Amino acid sequence: MLELSFAYILCFSLNLLLDYVKTLDLDSYLLKAFLKNFIDYQPLVVSLFTFIVIVFHYQMLQRKKVEIFCRILVGGTVFNITTRYIRDSLTILIPVYLLSVLANAYLDFNFFSNFYLVLILITYILISARQVRKYENF
Repeated sequence: MLELSFAYILCFSLNLLLDYVKTLDLDSYLLKAFLKNFIDYQPLVVSLFTFIVIVFHYQMLQRKKVEIFCRILVGGTVFNITTRYIRDSLTILIPVYLLSVLANAYLDFNFFSNFYLVLILITYILISARQVRKYENF
């Protein structure tokens, strides 16, 4: 859970950092030219980093195969395990998103700049919850 929360924090903070770079008044031409490429393609850069977080999330779920199978063996139902996985993932995601909203409010940035990241991550959480059923017959 701690690893996943750090991954989510990095994902949202990258978007916040790129929004902050937009507001800087830089004197160095080279630094402006370098950062301009990142700012111009901010949605793409943040989406690629979000994809990396999703791959990390997938690998974390793959490491839990044996744990899920053992829970099923001791009487846990697939439905209960799936809902627990969704609840735990959202319990990590929502506070991190709220922290990013507070940071955006403090810095006077757009509140909804990270909203598309939340939608992407929630969609992945719901899709990956179906993988629990595959581990039933591990």
